[in-house]
Formats: sequence, structure tokens, C-alpha cells
Amino acid sequence: MMDVEKLFFLDREKMTSVYERKEIQDLPETAYGCFLHGKGEILYITDEGKLYGICSIGDLERFYREDKKELEINRRYTFLKSVDYDRAASFFANAKTVNEIPVITEENELQGVITYEKEEALRNTQQANLKRTRSNLWYGRELRRFINTTRAKVLVYTFPNKKIWRQMSEAERQLLRERSKRAGDLYWFGLSKEEWKKFWMDAYEEGIVDTMRTEMAQCAMVIENGVPSLPAVNGKCYHFEDGFRVTPNTPPDAEKRMFFYGPCIFLGAYCKDDQTIPYYLQNKLNENHGLHWKVINRGLFGPEHCYARMFTEELSENDIVIIGYMDFFARPDDTMPNLILEHDMSELFTEIKPITDYLIDYPLHCNYMVNQKIAERVYRDICAEGILNDEVSDTGNAALPEKIQDYYINWDVHEYFMEYYWQHGLCRETNGFVKGAVIMNCNPFTKGHRYLIEQARGRVDKLYVFVVEEDKSSFAFKDRFRMVAQGVADLPDVQVIPSGKYILSKDTFAQYFEKENVETVENMDYDLRIFGEVVAKDLGIRYRFVGEEPLDQVTRAYNETMKRILPEYGVSVVEIPRVMSGVESGDVISATRVRKALEEKDWQTVERLCPESTVSYLKQMVDGEN
Repeated sequence: MMDVEKLFFLDREKMTSVYERKEIQDLPETAYGCFLHGKGEILYITDEGKLYGICSIGDLERFYREDKKELEINRRYTFLKSVDYDRAASFFANAKTVNEIPVITEENELQGVITYEKEEALRNTQQANLKRTRSNLWYGRELRRFINTTRAKVLVYTFPNKKIWRQMSEAERQLLRERSKRAGDLYWFGLSKEEWKKFWMDAYEEGIVDTMRTEMAQCAMVIENGVPSLPAVNGKCYHFEDGFRVTPNTPPDAEKRMFFYGPCIFLGAYCKDDQTIPYYLQNKLNENHGLHWKVINRGLFGPEHCYARMFTEELSENDIVIIGYMDFFARPDDTMPNLILEHDMSELFTEIKPITDYLIDYPLHCNYMVNQKIAERVYRDICAEGILNDEVSDTGNAALPEKIQDYYINWDVHEYFMEYYWQHGLCRETNGFVKGAVIMNCNPFTKGHRYLIEQARGRVDKLYVFVVEEDKSSFAFKDRFRMVAQGVADLPDVQVIPSGKYILSKDTFAQYFEKENVETVENMDYDLRIFGEVVAKDLGIRYRFVGEEPLDQVTRAYNETMKRILPEYGVSVVEIPRVMSGVESGDVISATRVRKALEEKDWQTVERLCPESTVSYLKQMVDGEN
């Protein structure tokens, strides 16, 4: 029985998880934000002040897990008609994961909730499960998208970690837990020297663990346009060339290709080059099928980036793709024409005894004996399916290698923006508002910036002004942001927002912040792909406004690229002519001229080029320095 002394009543006025039904634009997004950023675990939905229904953290998790089309509001819920701590304690005793129960009046008005402080560990677990389930749904959809789009033949192998873990004895699980606890400088991954000897088996030699540790430290991934690769390494354990691990027994003249995509188990993270799954499979192919097949290892450390390569690889109908995914990815559809088979590899781990000798701390952190058994299973499958004997087509478009796209926006970007929208109160309204966006550095904020915003605001119902957050300018972001906010405070339906990590930043378009040193403008597509595919789609932005740029080659190239890419996402690019200072013909207003005038202490020019709010702010800054 729950201790009544731990319970307390939270009044309706102090609750942050109550939403009026007609004001909810997107119920799953509202609930997700509430559960991740608020303390509540139940969303209370009212209709003209009366409690209409609820949505719990469990409801939302099931919605993601089952990939439902609509999140249903629960109309059948437990409630109290008065603040009765004894009845609440009885309810909580039977509902271990719930920590609040609503109290409503006879007229169905929400008075508040009886609640208690849940253990932080349990709450963190619930939030982690919710985040993982949501990411699972996304990765599962991406897997289906790839299989339905590629022309290659696809085999999918699942490595369900939880299932493999359950198959172990408690003693085996406890041993792996203990290794994790003692992992550190003294025990790398928590293994003693004797345990490493068992892991390496016949391949063990003095110093091999330190060698692997040193070389692994050199394998930090490089990500460009969202696509990961690995640096060049030429060591005793690891060889990486052209961004990927070498399969040393690959025939150089093989005309057929087989690709492995997946996490560290496919990469062979804790094994030598001649101990990976691709290596053992290549051996089988070389021995039994001549030297016609080339096995290409596209495995990477960690599951979160390993599928970006599939979408950016040039593949044809002649290629075979083998994908490894974890138990947290949704299963593919059974109707996919390019999917040759899907197989659960968990039973393979039950055949190996004692399994802990072959693992480090985690089922997929395994040694070469496990890799060999997996390669044998894959070989049997592709032989049984008869796809090794298919003739290579050299005619028609299907035979030409082709990539699905040349960039990739991974889940971490989408997850970042979910937090970003919640933090700044952004959402996609369903009221038919026409929305536009301006992205500005404002170094400092001038009359030209003000003019562009006024012109843009006159063409839309709501305008977002994203101020570049990267601190690579003469004026710090906090100062630039305040100047913009003060400079447009009188304009209705204009929202000034920090641009964040992925809207015109060094991670998406580094050259923007190095204009003085740029000779050749490089690719800035990724920045605009993120804006179109994520930001504009999520917020319903239909227009992006830019100022005409006659002088700066980087900004001019960026504007032209914008016109090419953003219409693909239903975003029209509107270029606004520059406003003149009015003193002489061709005398444009620019932040560069303002900075020069400030250096020369030419306040007359500053006042001519900047709005009064900026002039006042700049003078305060100068006075503060003095």
C-alpha cells in the first residue's frame, strides 16, 4: 500500500499538463513534449473547461510502437470526486507506474490531481523508453523506405539484443554487468587479461589488446552532409581506406558486389580485418564461386549512423545488400518486392557456450568465432535463395548504379528539432496561416534588415526571424539577438528565434562564417535540405525571404542554391531588393558599412544606416566598455 504521507494535492492552476482540446494542433507532439520536458505523465485534455479525456505516457508509447495513424484520447479513465488520499493510495498500489490521479467535480471540471514524487530512476526509464520507441518507429520507416526504393536485392538480419540477453543465464548476465561496472583505464571494457585471452582465443598475443585500443581511438567518424565515414587507418588490427574497413581477401577484378550495412557487429569492431563477417563470407565465395564476388564492408561504430550510407550508395539490380539492424527497429513489411528474406539471428547466440567467453560487455560486441558463425548462416541463406547465380545485367537503366540521394538527415537532427520547437513554442498551426521565414546574422541590425522583415511580413500572416546563433561574428549572438528583437518589437506576428544548431551554422554551411577567405564556394545544399525537409515541413513555412546580394559571392551563391532546392519542398524563395540609404545613388545599407563607421566613431553614419533601437543599443555597449 502506498504511504499516504507521500501524497499531495496539486491544484489545477499549478498544473502544466492541461490543454484545451481545440488549441492542440498535434496531439502526439504536444504529449511528447509534455512528457519529456514537464513533470507530468498524463496529459489532461479539456473541452470548454470540462475534462474531456486523458493521454498517458504509456498511451503515447503504444501509439509509436504500433505505428498507429491516430493517437486516441482515452475517455475511460480512473478519477476521484474528492481529495481522498486513502483511495488514491489504493489506486497507486495497483498501478505501479502511475503517479497521479485526477480529481473532478460533479460537473466534470478538473480540480487538480493527487500525486507523489516518483523515483527519478523509474521516471528516467519511462522517458528513455518513450524516446527509444519513437526513434524505433522512425528507423523502421527509413528501413522500409530504403527497401522499397533501392533496386538491389536486400537481406535483413535482426540482432534483438533484449531477446539474446533473456536467453542467457542469470550468471552470464551478471558477469557482463560486472564487466560494465569495472570498465575503465585499468580494465578496458571491464575485461581482465585472462578474459581477453578467452575472447581472442588462438589469435591472442601479448600486447594485442593495447594495440586494438590505440588503433580504435583513431577511428572517430567524420560526417559530411549527414553521411558518415571513417578516417584512413593502417594498423595491425584495423585498415580503413576511402572511409571504410578493408576486406583484405576481396578479388580486385570481381564484377559482382555484395554490401554489408550495419552497426559494429558488421564492422567487426573488436576483431582484426581477417576476422570480420565480410571477410569470412568472402572466403566462402572465393572457395565456391570463383572470384566473381566482392564483399564490401560498410559497417560503422554504433547503430545511429549506419544506415545513412545505404541511401547515398550507388546501387543497381546486380548488387546484393545485407542489412543488420537491432531489436529496436520496426520489422519490415512482408510485401516488399526487393526484400529477399528477413531472419532473426538470436538463436545463433544460444548455440555458443559459454557465450560470455565470446562477448565483451554486450551481445553485439563479439569475437571472431561469432562472426564466423554469422557469415556461415548468411552464406547458406544466399545460396538457398539462388541469388548468387543471377547473371550480371549490363544493359538498361536498372544495371546502372544509382544513389537514392546524396545527403542524409539522421534521427538525431529530427530529435534535436523536436526539443528546439518545444523550447521556443513552435508548432504547425492548422488555422490556415501563411507562414514565412527570414534567416539573418544582423552584425549589427540595420535599416536594411528592418526593411526586409517589413516587406516579408507584408506577404505572410506570420513571420519567423531566425537569428544566426553561431558566435562567429563581430557582435556576440546575445547582442545581435537583442538588437533584432528590439528592432521588430512593434511588428505584429513576427517571432524572433535563435537559429540553433542546424539552421545556417558551422555544421551545415561553414563557409558562411569564413567569407573573407573563400575563393571557391562549396556545397551548401545540406543546410537547405535540413531547412526544407525538416523545419519548413514541421512548421508549415511556405516562403523564405532573402535580401538581394550584389557584392558577397558566398551569400549570393547561397541565395541561388536556395532557389534551386527549396521549391522541391513547397517553399517559394522571394528575393527582396536592397534598400538604399538615400544619400547618393547606389549607396546601399550594409552591416559592413556600419561596422566600419563604428571603428571610425562615425555616429552620423551609424544613425543613418541603423534604426533608433540599434543606435541606442550600440551606444549602451560603447558606454559599457568605457
